[in-house]
Amino acid sequence: MQSIITARKVGIEMDAKHWMEELNKNQILRNVQKLFETQTEKGIEKYGTTVNPSDYTFVGWLEHLQQEMIDAIVYCEVLKFKYAHLVALEKLNSDVNAE
Repeated sequence: MQSIITARKVGIEMDAKHWMEELNKNQILRNVQKLFETQTEKGIEKYGTTVNPSDYTFVGWLEHLQQEMIDAIVYCEVLKFKYAHLVALEKLNSDVNAE
């Protein structure tokens, strides 16, 4: 039994080591990790704790997720709008420079 527990522990440690190596190789993953750490710190500062599963019911968590997703959709629309204007300005600048 002890050997099974040890083997599982070694497997978990190897998995953790593998993912840390991947994290260190990948700038995107490092950025996401930093965002996660920053968001966690903000939550602790604001609420004095990390997320608490008992804060909402199951449906309450779904509704909270929906609200967050709606915010994300709004942010996507803002970015699309800004990008379209940036492309238009670049084209206008390119046309002016071509003359």
